[in-house]
Formats: sequence, C-alpha cells, structure tokens
Amino acid sequence: MTSKLITEQRGPIGYLVLNTPQRRNALSLDMWQSIPEIITTLDQISEIRCIVIAGSGTEAFCAGADISEFETNRASEDSAKIYDRATQEATLAIANCSKPVIAAIRGICYGGGVALATACDLRVASNDAKFCIPAARLGVAYGMKGTSALANQIGYALATEMLLTARVYSAHEALMKGLIHQLAPPEEFDNVIAGYTSAIAANAPLSMRAAKWALKSTVNTSPELKQRAEEASALCANSADYAEGRSAFRDKRKPSFRGV
Repeated sequence: MTSKLITEQRGPIGYLVLNTPQRRNALSLDMWQSIPEIITTLDQISEIRCIVIAGSGTEAFCAGADISEFETNRASEDSAKIYDRATQEATLAIANCSKPVIAAIRGICYGGGVALATACDLRVASNDAKFCIPAARLGVAYGMKGTSALANQIGYALATEMLLTARVYSAHEALMKGLIHQLAPPEEFDNVIAGYTSAIAANAPLSMRAAKWALKSTVNTSPELKQRAEEASALCANSADYAEGRSAFRDKRKPSFRGV
C-alpha cells in the first residue's frame, strides 16, 4: 500500500481514501495497481460489513487518471495496455467484492473517478459534486471493458451521452439520470454517509452477498456467476442469520446478524 491510499476500519465499516488532494485525488498508475490488494484485504476482514471509497478533502472525490503520467505511462500502445489493465483490475476488484461498496463523492468526479465510482454498488454525492468523462476531449479511449461496465451500471443511454458529449453533469442531473443514488448537503455529508453505512452494516451479510451476485448475474450470464448466485442463495436459507431474522421478527426486536 502507498501513502497515496489510506485504509482504516471504523467498527463494521472499512474505508479506502484516495489521498492526493494536491492533485484532486487523481489516480496514478501505482495507486490503480494497489487497489485490488486493498479491497481484497478489507473484504476478508469478517468484522467489516461494508466498504466506503472516498477522496481526501472536500474539493474532489477523484479527478481521474493522473494526466502528468501520460507521457510515460500512456504514451504508446504497449504502455497504454499496461495502464488499462491496471484500471480494469482495480475496478473489477471493487465490483467483485463480496461486501457492499459505497462511493462517497464530494466535489469533482471525472474520468477514472467515474469508473471507480460506478464500480461501487452505491453512490452518495454532495450537492456540489460534478461528473464528467472527458476522454473525447483528450483524444484517448475509455476502453472497451470500462465502457461495457459503465453501460451495465448506469445504462446504455446515459453512458452514450457521457462519452460522446464529454460534458459536465451537476449533482442534481446525476441524481435525476440515475448516476448516483442519494444527494447530501456538504455540511451534512459525513452524517449522511454514516447513516447510510450504519443501515447497511446492520443487515444480514449473507443476504447482501446473495443480492450482489444475483444482481450481477442479470448482466453477466456466465455459468460461474450463476452458480455463485445460486450457492449464495442456498447458504442464506440454511444460515443461523436466517433463523435469527425470523426470531427477531417474531419477537419484534432488532436482529443481530453474525454472517453465518
């Protein structure tokens, strides 16, 4: 892990914070390459129920890829392939995490930042957030796999508009178009994120995992993913948490789930 990326655990919530505020939390190649291991580590901590990805400071969630590296890391077809592979592996690690992952978006969310955010399951943004995929203004391709993932997550129509116009969307537009799930005033942002994560952390981990795999199998019909979804569903039916959920409902009390 690098100091450009900070991880911590606060009770049942794991955090990954992009920590290059002087560059608006732009992602360098080594940051992209470090993300899969970090997400895997957080995913393997049983006490963690959900993961938050955020940017350091209030100016930006992530301004995208670090353009200052393009002359060395994306100046040729071969170097571009290495860079694209790193971004794909990072976003896949987030998308394939067994726990809910939330993007906490304050300020700018551009390019690679949009890819990072849309790899998450849920997106909460401050009212002053701005969204853009400027690839068409830079002369670079967003990438086939990245484009496919974007369209699967936010819809073909919106993905088309974002990629072809390269325009900036306000937080309100992003909410209306389905790019984000919830807005929060900047002064209340941390409280809204805390409430969001607390509600998710209180839910049954096995149920949330089953829901993730079932949802993903609707856009990826591979036999492996279908089997994973079916196994996760069966695990819920035989779990102690299911028994606890029924008991709590019957006793009119709050359930206490253990993920087993």
